[in-house]
Amino acid sequence: MQETIISLIEESLLSYDCVIIPQFGGFVLNTKDFTFDESTSTIYPKRKWVAFNERLRADDGVLAMALAQKLGIKQKEAFKALHEFAEELKQQILSGESVEIGKVGTFSLGAESKIKFEPNPETNFDLAQFGLLPVVIKPKAVKPTLIANPITESLVDAEPVVAEVAEKRLSVKFYTYVILAFILGGTAAYFLTEPNSRYVNSSMSPLTIKIKKKEKVATPAPVVVAKPVTNSVPEVEKSVEKVEPIPSEEIYLVAGSFLTEEKAALCQSELVSKGFSETEIIEKKAGEKHFRVSVGRVANFDLGYQKAAELKKDKKLDIWVFKKQ
Repeated sequence: MQETIISLIEESLLSYDCVIIPQFGGFVLNTKDFTFDESTSTIYPKRKWVAFNERLRADDGVLAMALAQKLGIKQKEAFKALHEFAEELKQQILSGESVEIGKVGTFSLGAESKIKFEPNPETNFDLAQFGLLPVVIKPKAVKPTLIANPITESLVDAEPVVAEVAEKRLSVKFYTYVILAFILGGTAAYFLTEPNSRYVNSSMSPLTIKIKKKEKVATPAPVVVAKPVTNSVPEVEKSVEKVEPIPSEEIYLVAGSFLTEEKAALCQSELVSKGFSETEIIEKKAGEKHFRVSVGRVANFDLGYQKAAELKKDKKLDIWVFKKQ
């Protein structure tokens, strides 16, 4: 019987965010978003981990109905079996034993004789993330950096070298040679420039100079290259309409649970006065003992957890997500 109840607790936590063991306590699911560990470069997927609350002792009928359906017994017998399981579990913990509840976690006795619960870190009750494992990111290869070769520089700049020009004195012989060359050059110029056809028309005359004209070379005309014409077509942005999720007819944000309909109606009127216009009393099915008061409906469990967290932060109101069977 004990193994059957433990397996039912595991299965119920996949569908409900709260599973209560009567007269013992309740398991509550909490959502943890994607995390990145910089020390190991590892990405951990989104997960739901279990917390234990000793104050949740009132029987909500979820675990009892599941046990009755699985064993084919009456609901009263299922309630009795759950009470016996809770008493046996409490005695084992108080005696100092560590009791493991399947894949949910482990109970032990803490300081001041208080029950201590450690959730199983390897169990993820979020079915949307089923099969996702931690991913390790490989670091990028770092290219080696080249270190510049140091260049030694002289501490003192070298002084510019100035070439010494030796003064040369002109000798008397140099002036004599210059005068003789001037006289000979003048005599030769006289005879060569005399008006005589013998010298002027001679091809040997130094004054007969032939000048060759350079032929002009035609330069080719520059080639003009036409630039390609690009037709720019403006891109048309496609607008995508966002589709809002449709609220589910069976997932509620429950703010309270009462044995009588009068107390449930009193809670409903109080919530309406606080501004919750979508408050309603969930219709109770046959076999259920409690009247649940809802402040609204959501499309799925993720939106329900998000909305419950916002209401707890802004309105100071404890909300749990309930799925109607």
